[in-house]
Amino acid sequence: MSDGDAGELHVDRRRYPRFNIKLPVEFTVVDESRRCRAMVDNISLAGVLLLTDEALAQGTRVVVHLPARGGGWLDVNAQIVRTSVVGEFGVAFVSMTEDELERVTALVEARSAL
Repeated sequence: MSDGDAGELHVDRRRYPRFNIKLPVEFTVVDESRRCRAMVDNISLAGVLLLTDEALAQGTRVVVHLPARGGGWLDVNAQIVRTSVVGEFGVAFVSMTEDELERVTALVEARSAL
């Protein structure tokens, strides 16, 4: 496999573009009903990179509470898919409804325009 092939594979893995935004959020660890704070580092329609001091294992189910346009919260079911020792957690959104998808799109568009 050439370097060009490896680059193509990496690019193809990302279905949605990521937007670098800094946004304080909260999330709930589903099995523990524990609400925690985090900072969004980047977001896409597929997931979010969270920065937090919480200890989270890969596979942990969470609900990410994103600020909704016009006030309130958008609660998105998600799962930890990547962890690191420095407090970065790759979180994949799971089973999003059409309404949730539209609301996350609006959030990403509004925040990326700032």
